[in-house]
Amino acid sequence: MVNINKSETLKKITNGQIDKSWKISGVSIDTRNIKKGDLFCALKGINNDGHEYLLDAFNKGARAVLISKEVTKEKKFSYLKVKNVLEALEKIAKHVRSKSKAKFICITGSVGKTGTKELFRSAFGKIEKIYANEGNLNNHIGVPLSLFRMPKKTNICVLELGMNKLGEIKELTNMCMPDIAIITAIENAHLKGLRTLRKIAEAKCEILHNLPKNGCCIFNADTNYSDLILKKAKNLKLKNIISYGKKETADIRLDKISIQHNKYIVKADIFGKSLIWKMPIIGEHWILNSLSVLGVGCFYNYDLNKITKGMSNFVIPKGRGNKKKYQFQESFFTIIDDSYNSNPASLKAALLNLSKIKAQGKKIAILGDMLELGSKSLNLHLKIKNIIVESEIDILFTTGNYMEELAKTIPFNIKKIHFKNIECIFKKFKEIISDQDLVLVKGSNGNNLYTLIKFIDKEYKAV
Repeated sequence: MVNINKSETLKKITNGQIDKSWKISGVSIDTRNIKKGDLFCALKGINNDGHEYLLDAFNKGARAVLISKEVTKEKKFSYLKVKNVLEALEKIAKHVRSKSKAKFICITGSVGKTGTKELFRSAFGKIEKIYANEGNLNNHIGVPLSLFRMPKKTNICVLELGMNKLGEIKELTNMCMPDIAIITAIENAHLKGLRTLRKIAEAKCEILHNLPKNGCCIFNADTNYSDLILKKAKNLKLKNIISYGKKETADIRLDKISIQHNKYIVKADIFGKSLIWKMPIIGEHWILNSLSVLGVGCFYNYDLNKITKGMSNFVIPKGRGNKKKYQFQESFFTIIDDSYNSNPASLKAALLNLSKIKAQGKKIAILGDMLELGSKSLNLHLKIKNIIVESEIDILFTTGNYMEELAKTIPFNIKKIHFKNIECIFKKFKEIISDQDLVLVKGSNGNNLYTLIKFIDKEYKAV
């Protein structure tokens, strides 16, 4: 943790009040995972108010609490009292960022944020002391927590930034003050809050507004509204703009992918120079995201061969399309666990990847609704029909209202079954699974398909 462990420092940053001098060793917003010495932040949410859990926080080891209310029975405990807890968190986070000498790389996009962040870990892990935000800590609460947890000696800090409406990315970049901004893709996601692809593009472009003039914008040349991103970057008079993708005009262009000895051989054109490296056999979208990592390498003049060596050992994060083999009878079956999230772009990519993988047994797709698509939800689900048909699926399991409607349009050569809950899916799964089967599990987090993965983990032995 950087420069915020003393009560006097926090008092000065937040313009708050303290009861006495104290030191903290960490920051927490949840009493379920609080650690001894933490500052517990009493945030107020829609359904819960952290001020109701102060005693619990102290009983579990909290050193002090960040509060905005007078709480009589807890006055004997150490505290920092402010007008607004969330605003105080943001002030502290901005202070941490201002004192850090690390290179700050911020990533946004409709899809590919987490994957790109994890590619950075792999690429730079043995070159620099790299830190990246964990899990989905990418919003107005998660980003401050990530900054608090950044080790003092971090050389590169990689933060993914999420949003649901206009203005959110701008607020996050006010805290993060990135040196490099990466925009991965503009796709149909978060439509419930933004309604159109153009609005999504405008929201993602907010990441550019806090870049220094000598900073760098790296963007996907193949994505929707790439011309808008480029125009925004030029209007802001950014000196360094790098594009990546398959497009001929891209500064970092994917040239060719081939398979050799269970590895992808990737060839790319990097500002006119050819670069060849190995990658695990993963979806093409992962390879495209890796090009943005090379863009950072170019900007800071790193040895690209060292970066690609790191990426050659990349392991897909849990729930993001990672493969798992399970022992079954005389052989095994394989699960592609993509249960963390789903939207039209990522579902298409997952199905395309499924179609490219050879399977001696059946190909089974277990698909849940794509959420947060607003009024276009049904139409966007129905558009997946042709991709499902072309992916050579033998059996289709669906769950969710929109997937039920999609299933009705699928031709009879594909066996399809709709389920109301995960327990029923698992029961049927056990009945039909056999040796050498390949199973894709894909849905938004709200579908709880990750529970199905837990059932499978418990029932079958991983190999």
